[in-house]
Amino acid sequence: MNIAPEALTRMILGHDGSTTRILSALLGEPLRVRIGRQEHIQAGLALAAEVRAHLRVTAEQIVIVRYSELVRASGTTVSVNRVVMMPDRHPVIERIFDGGDVPLGRLLDEHVPGHHRILLRTGTRWFNGWASDSRTSASRSYVIMLGDTPLLYVEEIFSPRVVPPVTDADTRPAREPVLPLHLIPQWREPVT
Repeated sequence: MNIAPEALTRMILGHDGSTTRILSALLGEPLRVRIGRQEHIQAGLALAAEVRAHLRVTAEQIVIVRYSELVRASGTTVSVNRVVMMPDRHPVIERIFDGGDVPLGRLLDEHVPGHHRILLRTGTRWFNGWASDSRTSASRSYVIMLGDTPLLYVEEIFSPRVVPPVTDADTRPAREPVLPLHLIPQWREPVT
């Protein structure tokens, strides 16, 4: 079955389930996580006010921010991710923090039955982490909920080689948080 690149991108960006699961199915292989760094930081330094409101956290509260990549068995990056967790919201947060290379979706499926995602934004973002693909990339952000409790905030920027950007895919308002430079990871794809 041939799927037009634009349709594939819209399907991934609009998907309200596990990104890992849909990308694994698309690529025909299991994916793993490569963690860049995790840090405890005040929410006001990590998140825009609009996102803090969705998560129901104040600027002074401490959150955990994890920068990671979803990668193929070969080590090739499929997406770069920023996950913001509230330490005391659910026991799964500790498992995510200590989870090693287990993708977020897999941990949630195993330990948080009934969770769901609320899509906040889809569209494109410039990402220069891939030397060979320094260009506009498809992206999305969402909140993972358990009932009416927000557990996590996730931003995903997809490798253009896997999910081609669609410039008219901005179906949600594009209100990007302004991050201090020290919070923006410097991702580099492994040289092969």
